Amino acid sequence: MQVKSPIFRAFWVAGLLSTIGSWVHLVAAGWQMTTLTHSAAPVALLLTVTSVPAFLLALPAGALADVVDRRLLIIVTQAGQAVVAAVLGVVSLAGAMTPTLLLVLTLLLATSGTLATPVMQAVVAELVPREQLPAAVGLGATSFTLSQAVGPALGGVLVAVAGPGPAFLVNAVSFLAVIVVAAAWRRERPIAAMPPEHLLGAVRAGARYVRNAPALRVVLGRAVAYALCFTALPALLAQISRVQLGASAAQYGLMLGALGVGGLAGTLLLPRLRGRFDHERLVMVAMLGYAAAFATLSQLTAVGPALAVLVCAGLAGMTTMSTLNIAAQSVLPDWVRGRGLAVYQLAFALAMAAGAAGWGLVASLAGLRVVMLAAAVGLLVNILLATRVRLTVAEGVDTAPLHLDLPNLDARLDPADGPVLVTVDYRVASSDLAAFLAAMRPIRTIRRRDGAMQWGLYGSLDDAGLQREAFVIASRAEYERLAERAILADSAHLERVRSLASESRTYLGHHFPARLSVRTTGEVSSSRTPSRGATRSVR
Repeated sequence: MQVKSPIFRAFWVAGLLSTIGSWVHLVAAGWQMTTLTHSAAPVALLLTVTSVPAFLLALPAGALADVVDRRLLIIVTQAGQAVVAAVLGVVSLAGAMTPTLLLVLTLLLATSGTLATPVMQAVVAELVPREQLPAAVGLGATSFTLSQAVGPALGGVLVAVAGPGPAFLVNAVSFLAVIVVAAAWRRERPIAAMPPEHLLGAVRAGARYVRNAPALRVVLGRAVAYALCFTALPALLAQISRVQLGASAAQYGLMLGALGVGGLAGTLLLPRLRGRFDHERLVMVAMLGYAAAFATLSQLTAVGPALAVLVCAGLAGMTTMSTLNIAAQSVLPDWVRGRGLAVYQLAFALAMAAGAAGWGLVASLAGLRVVMLAAAVGLLVNILLATRVRLTVAEGVDTAPLHLDLPNLDARLDPADGPVLVTVDYRVASSDLAAFLAAMRPIRTIRRRDGAMQWGLYGSLDDAGLQREAFVIASRAEYERLAERAILADSAHLERVRSLASESRTYLGHHFPARLSVRTTGEVSSSRTPSRGATRSVR
């Protein structure tokens, strides 16, 4: 399926130009550092300062993408990167650059980039209809692959012809493309009944969601397992090309370009393939293809055949990564999309970093061929994992809002007042009790995912047919957000519970904020304990 949204296409082109500029910066910064000092430590620190913000700020950056206006955040973060890149260019042209200043400015640039990444990913779901989201995500992966193939080569030419300063300025100009598109975007701002979340609370809510979203945890686990094996190729390709294949620098550039060609082919083929095959089958075939590419590369000694193998590897890598990204996007509702994608990217980056370090150590001890064969075996293990932990769980998650009808709290309460104790009574026949308890287990996950700090289900010792659900919400604001956070995928679990409750007055709630007690209509006494004489039914 083609992506027909003009604003998405504009963002795609602008993002491609911006990412190419970022690769130009990496080449220019590395080259300039080697001219400023003969020590290898500052050169290595460039990669460190580029990576540290991603590890430290990924979840806060995702929270910002969910809390503030996304259009404004895009403009601000892109402008911040443009300013820092321009300062790099001016200082370099003035001959005032030092190793410390280069590291500090690169750190600032990476920090702005980290804040920009989640919002640029989260906004995709706003730019295209849901049915076009897989194609849009695939195009996003292609953009990165193309930029990786073009950017370093362009950066090398610019540095060789004009020096690092002009290359930094080219990077600064590249950010303007995204700013122009974002400024022209007429975004329909969602109508919010509640004030926006505070940043710290949003971070906590995002972490809580990830812990209590089984489908997202499946996607994260599969992504980490794949990244640990996949990363052997990008981490060691330079070494493979030079040591095993005897390639020149220009031929190494062609090998990187071959991966990009494969990625582009994947973009053209994947929309049709997704119409015929489910996510799981595509990923399994792609991982088998990547394993075959590893095994073949381990036996090659010439550049020509390696280029063909790398095209196939690029196609397989594009298929797997874009499918995993689509799965992550598919299981995230809009209110937590930025935070969820930030966690996904962080998990993938950590797995790649660990995998690169591990494969580098294995290569130094046992050689490149052993690494490639071991990585191929690891991908085969991933295929076996796919038969047990399946991505198809993501295809059945409808993240559209459910809009729960909840009892109102007293209007005198401030949004920060709390905590709030919510109790719901269920009348259950003894013959349905076992099924009811089983049906409540998904409800426990849903409550915790959407804001409950504590949750319990209690059976009354005085009344055999009474089951009381009790959970604690941090504040009035968080309680009222429960209605916004429920998704249509929850409705089947809620309906199952209702079908096992024999009386219509099942949902009797009592809410006890710390500063003010509020009672809704119902028949159960307003006790702070879950029930007089109660036993815990579900833990």
